[in-house]
Amino acid sequence: MKPILMVVLPGINMKDDSLKGARLDHGFTLIEVLIAMLLSGIVLASIYSAFQSQQNSYLAEEQVSEMQQNVRIGIDMLAKDIRLAGYDPAGSAGAGFVDSVNFNTEAVNTNATEIAFTANLDGDGIIDTVTQDVNGDGSIDMADMERIAYRLDGTDLQRFSTGAVKWQTVAENVENIEFQYVLTDGSQTTTPTAAQLADIRNVQVSILVITENSDANFTNARAYLPASNDSYFTSAADLSGTIWGPFDGTTTANFRRRLLKITINCRNMGLV
Repeated sequence: MKPILMVVLPGINMKDDSLKGARLDHGFTLIEVLIAMLLSGIVLASIYSAFQSQQNSYLAEEQVSEMQQNVRIGIDMLAKDIRLAGYDPAGSAGAGFVDSVNFNTEAVNTNATEIAFTANLDGDGIIDTVTQDVNGDGSIDMADMERIAYRLDGTDLQRFSTGAVKWQTVAENVENIEFQYVLTDGSQTTTPTAAQLADIRNVQVSILVITENSDANFTNARAYLPASNDSYFTSAADLSGTIWGPFDGTTTANFRRRLLKITINCRNMGLV
């Protein structure tokens, strides 16, 4: 039988019982695990809160941007058309603003929420009831119409058309609109009389647009003033006129809004 070789490491007494019961593979206690979980939860909650805040901000800005882009397209078309009002190179077509008339059986008006006018685009001295290709681009479209009108239908800004669809939407999510007319003597009105239609020189347009979706983290408590009640546009404004809002406490309180105002010069009015 071969003898057993024992190696004794320096500093360790193999006969020393002081290491008995010692834990050589130390782990985590339950309290330590719970503390680690708590700290991890706090960190994760902070990260999620920051992400959620950034996400909500992004969605809100995206909606506002889409809303503003949508209304800019509509108001650009509206402004371009209003500048054509009264265009009558022959001076015999009687072009200009009209009220309480029919365009192809469609009643049109010039007042606070509607506007209607004519322009003799082809210069033949006649306001055409049937749209023709007056600009010669090979197609008949809105740019060829000599009878032009706008109205607000629900939240859709619509333009009169002589096509199969009588009213075509040019801007959506329009909550309110106002047309204020500046006359030759500088006076202003939202309800011009028949005698005042030929005296219109500028149109002040106010459009209040609204986002398509609501934001639960936002409440709109603002009041909006159209041009007729804004001292910048109207010297006699005293806040007793038209006010849009405030909307807190209503079903649309959580929707964001933007108010746009523009003054359009009717450069073809008063030339004859």
